[in-house]
Amino acid sequence: MIRPANAFGQLKRAAVAACLAAAVSPASATADEAGWAAWDLLRQIEVKEVETPTSWHAEKTFPEELLRSTENFRITGYYMPVQAQAYVTQFLLVEDPADCPFCGTGGYGPTLEVELVTPLPDMAPGTEITVAGTLDLVEDPETFQTVRLIAAQAEQAN
Repeated sequence: MIRPANAFGQLKRAAVAACLAAAVSPASATADEAGWAAWDLLRQIEVKEVETPTSWHAEKTFPEELLRSTENFRITGYYMPVQAQAYVTQFLLVEDPADCPFCGTGGYGPTLEVELVTPLPDMAPGTEITVAGTLDLVEDPETFQTVRLIAAQAEQAN
């Protein structure tokens, strides 16, 4: 399902537009409760920063329910571009447009990197979208990134 969440549909996906979109309130609740509930699972991931005099790493703990849900993981959120392009295959998904990671505002909630199989045409930052794919657990101890959605497909409204 794709639905514009703000009035910036005519603007190009530049960093300025993304910041403006972040100030807009989320769209009203949709019937896609499962897509929104996926954020609850992502928030249960724990990351512990471990520092020693000679090293640093991140220890990640994934909840059992999430480990069982990696195939055909379905989530709904708000689109945030990483590059201005006519067609996109890679973008960030946030639970709340105010959590735009590029805007420098107060909030910073969960963010999911998404890689689509089929490119989508240009859309406004802050557009509500539901995607499904394989949830890839990022176990690299040198980053705080915990998951990304790969081999994903966008699910559009009829």
